[in-house]
Amino acid sequence: MKPLNFIILGGCLALGVGGYLLIGKPGMADQPMAARQTALAEKVRTDPQSLTEGEMLSRLEQAVIDKPDDPQPHYFIGEMLRTQGRAEDAVRAYQSALRRDQDFVPALIGLADVLTQLADGMIGPDATRLYARAYQLDETQVSAGMRAAMGAAQAGDQEKAEQAMRYIYSRLPEDDPRRERFRPMIEAIGQGAEETQ
Repeated sequence: MKPLNFIILGGCLALGVGGYLLIGKPGMADQPMAARQTALAEKVRTDPQSLTEGEMLSRLEQAVIDKPDDPQPHYFIGEMLRTQGRAEDAVRAYQSALRRDQDFVPALIGLADVLTQLADGMIGPDATRLYARAYQLDETQVSAGMRAAMGAAQAGDQEKAEQAMRYIYSRLPEDDPRRERFRPMIEAIGQGAEETQ
């Protein structure tokens, strides 16, 4: 480095430190963000419908700080990012939720949905596994179970897909209208299995 560069660097450092000591407040907490979070918390309490996306994201980020082991704020951040078309960022948020609770069903489904979206609608092995796990944990998540079966069918495992569909079908109440939708799907998968044999 040339001597002139050292002089310029030293001058910049001196200006930065001098400016901070002159107008900054060393040793004091960052009041603007704390005051902003207090105002946002009050807005959530009094008029939550008026929150902007940025304000909601700010509150969720604060919730991540306040409750570091809670998967919910990470999940909701993922949902917001997904609606904004930021699928890769949503993946990271859902993964972050699952690091806090690997059995958090909404994040399992959210992550599987985004992976499917990123694969142009194809349900890949990771999404299939996530959907299957969500259904295994909560059998009311019928669409997750169905997507897991579809993923198996797309991977060429017609027998496994048919077994999964039949299992889901058998668990539905007799008067559930979804039973009518399952019959043709089971038959179609069964025919695909016969053709591959």
